[in-house]
Amino acid sequence: MKQSRNNQITRVSIVGIGANAVIAAFKVVVGILSNSVAVLLDAINNVSDALSSAITIIGVKLAGRKPDSKHPFGYGRVEYFSAILVAGIIFAAGVSSMIESVKAIIHPEPTSFTWVSVMVIVVAIVGKLILGRYFQIRGKALNSDALVASGLEASYDAMLSASTLLGAAVSMLWDINIDGYIGAAISAFIIKTGIETLLDPLGKVVGKRVEGDLATAIKSKVKEVPGVLGAYDLILHDYGPDKAIGSVHIEVSDTLPSHQIQKICRNVAALIYSEFKAVMTVGIYVMNDTNPEVIDMREDIRQMAMSQDGVQQMHGFFVDEEEMAFDIVISFDHDAPAICQWLEEQITKKYPGKRIHITTDTNYSG
Repeated sequence: MKQSRNNQITRVSIVGIGANAVIAAFKVVVGILSNSVAVLLDAINNVSDALSSAITIIGVKLAGRKPDSKHPFGYGRVEYFSAILVAGIIFAAGVSSMIESVKAIIHPEPTSFTWVSVMVIVVAIVGKLILGRYFQIRGKALNSDALVASGLEASYDAMLSASTLLGAAVSMLWDINIDGYIGAAISAFIIKTGIETLLDPLGKVVGKRVEGDLATAIKSKVKEVPGVLGAYDLILHDYGPDKAIGSVHIEVSDTLPSHQIQKICRNVAALIYSEFKAVMTVGIYVMNDTNPEVIDMREDIRQMAMSQDGVQQMHGFFVDEEEMAFDIVISFDHDAPAICQWLEEQITKKYPGKRIHITTDTNYSG
């Protein structure tokens, strides 16, 4: 299945290389014949698109290597680095184009568009729209950031080529040269696209937060397993498209025997791998759901905790004759140590004689 995905991404990228090479060649001819810097810069952008597709091919081939002793989690993140490299190429092309456009504004040269050159630009616009849509559809289907980014870039290119077409119309109808200004606009869009293309794969390499919809879906599935009373502390580490490793805590009744708890943990791990292709380590919180005194105490302390600004959740409550322990989730913009200190003081006053352990959790998932 993995190899099939890689092969499909490679085939899509090869289509992109061929299409961009043809469109770039057409634009170079038109740019030279019409003496239009905007058209030539647009052609350079198509060449960078073809190079981006080549990098995507190399990236997916490297990412498909099997895990080994040096990289036991595999090489899937190479795809994100290839997407970052593509973004760098797009950004550099935009900066270079902006420099040439500014030169054309300061020292403009006459352009000479013909109806034939205009028709070539129209064909190029249609081609880029089709190519962009094709890349986006296949990129989403194959979960490839690089292909989706290439599709968005191709769509932007079509709109920018339309701007070039506007410049040609102005030049032909009113003999006004706005070529450099359109080139600058094209360059600005290229730079913007480069920055936007960079952010998503860079976030995945750095370690971005699990998306809210995905986190909700995983926790909901976990709670479907018989014996699970709650799901907390979800963490996912992204090691490439369709490959995640993480952990989750489940809450179970303290009346269950150890062998039953082990069975529940295995069922949770198997279900999450089956549904989301994520390898999960399952931790345990035991909950006393039969003792009315403990239930009342847990609810009382929960209300104390939730009364403080920044506290998002309390879970993992455990109490016996000697100690009391639980976790609280505190938002990033609040003083966690101060909140924990206040809460410990309040609990000690109301329930003296117990050691209190409060663990501050980070909300790693949406």
